[in-house]
Amino acid sequence: MFILVNGLIAGLGLAAFLALGDGLFDTQTFPVLIDVSYVPGMENLPSIVELLIHLLISVIIAFFLMHFYPRDRGAGSFKYLGFWMLGFAVAFLPFSLLSNTPMTWLAFLIWVLGHLMYTVMLAIQVGRYR
Repeated sequence: MFILVNGLIAGLGLAAFLALGDGLFDTQTFPVLIDVSYVPGMENLPSIVELLIHLLISVIIAFFLMHFYPRDRGAGSFKYLGFWMLGFAVAFLPFSLLSNTPMTWLAFLIWVLGHLMYTVMLAIQVGRYR
């Protein structure tokens, strides 16, 4: 239950941050996050269903991030979270291409900052839980 709640909260926080960034800076990061139209059989889904799919994926990521989180609180934790952040940053390119959205440095920055917030939210909860 802990992972489910934290995965949903972090996923909603990420979605809200990207939507806010899109509104303020006229980028297209939120559609990159929720678009699944490139998956066969998932074309033309309503946006709310796409958001629910994003939240499901967020819970799955939260499970793996929290389950394999290092027990020590030193450099190992920062290195572990750094690898997660690298993965989130690299994911921007293929997901942008698949969702046919324009890629800009500003959109990439918002994407990385949003995922940094997501990662930090989960890391703080892991620290409190242990």
